Amino acid sequence: MKHIVTVLSLILLLSFLPASAFAEDKAFKRIQEKREINCGVYVLGSIFSYDKDGNPQGFTVDLFKEVSERTGLKVKYKEISSFATLFEDLNVGHYDMVCSPILALPSTIMNGLFGTFISYDPINIYASSEMDISDITNLKQLNDSKYTFVGMDGELGGIYAPKKFPKAKLNLLPLGMTPANMFLEIDGKKADFIVLSSIAEKAYSKENPGKLQQVTDKSLVPSTVRLFFPEDSLKLQSNMDVVIDDIKRDGSLDKLLLKHGLNN
Repeated sequence: MKHIVTVLSLILLLSFLPASAFAEDKAFKRIQEKREINCGVYVLGSIFSYDKDGNPQGFTVDLFKEVSERTGLKVKYKEISSFATLFEDLNVGHYDMVCSPILALPSTIMNGLFGTFISYDPINIYASSEMDISDITNLKQLNDSKYTFVGMDGELGGIYAPKKFPKAKLNLLPLGMTPANMFLEIDGKKADFIVLSSIAEKAYSKENPGKLQQVTDKSLVPSTVRLFFPEDSLKLQSNMDVVIDDIKRDGSLDKLLLKHGLNN
């Protein structure tokens, strides 16, 4: 009954909106015509990866199997080339939407449309498990020239390290590199700290157990993860939110988060 009420409420809401509100929803139109969602994804452990035969796997794939079963749409995956150009790539149609959950941050939230809540995902500071951090008791101590952070344009290290720890050094990796390169900087001791969301760290550590340790119990920034849409895709966002909310209500979302070790 709740499902029926939700769908009817959505239909009623859409009927009162002016046609111009959805006139430019190009991604929604492409999906309707092709009956397929072109998903932007990023490779990171159990969030999204490939098996030995090259088949997509992980939380994103399982989540969109649920979406496919409920909507009848096919799903294909395309790797995000750069987080620094993500919003532009979305708006010119390289992807219909971002299907791997990404952080809703104050610095990015006005650049497009975030979908409904998926999970809490605090941002933390991590170091190699081999690093002695016993003397570090608070995050303020990291604002020191003897420490080096690693980051990339448009992602957490590139955004928060210069703002929160201006005295520390920053290895800012060039555009086009994958997130995996940041972990190599930590492994190779070229950087001391990496800024990650809790879910990103869990996804990495599930595939690489014992590699990282959280520097303090205090999070750097509270945040959530959500799906992401082009700035003109109000109709796609509204309809996808209904599908995700249904996946939440029947407990499927919690099961998938638990299955992939991403639950908080």
